[in-house]
Amino acid sequence: MDLRREQRYSITVNGRYRKGTGVRFDIAIRDLSEYGCQFADLVGRLQKDEEITIRIGEIGPIPSRVKWVEKRQAGVEFDEPLHPSVLEHIIAKGGKNEA
Repeated sequence: MDLRREQRYSITVNGRYRKGTGVRFDIAIRDLSEYGCQFADLVGRLQKDEEITIRIGEIGPIPSRVKWVEKRQAGVEFDEPLHPSVLEHIIAKGGKNEA
C-alpha cells in the first residue's frame, strides 16, 4: 500500500542539481510531486540529508534535501512545496502519467 501524502507523476524532464556553489550535474527527473522528485544520480555523489538546489527544466533553483539514495537513484524533498501552477507547468512539459 502506498502511504504517500501526495499524488506523484511519472514524467521525463531534464534538470540539474548543485551542492552549494559547486559544479552542476545534469539529471533526468522521472518522478515528481509538489513536495519532491526522484532522479538518477549517475555520478553517485549525493548522500542522505545533503542540502542541494535543483532545477527542473527551466524552473529553479529549488532548495531541497536528499531523503534517500539507492543504486544511483535519489529522492529529494523540496524545502517548500511547488505552487500548483508550477507543478502543472512542469507536468505539461514532461508528459503526465499519474503514479
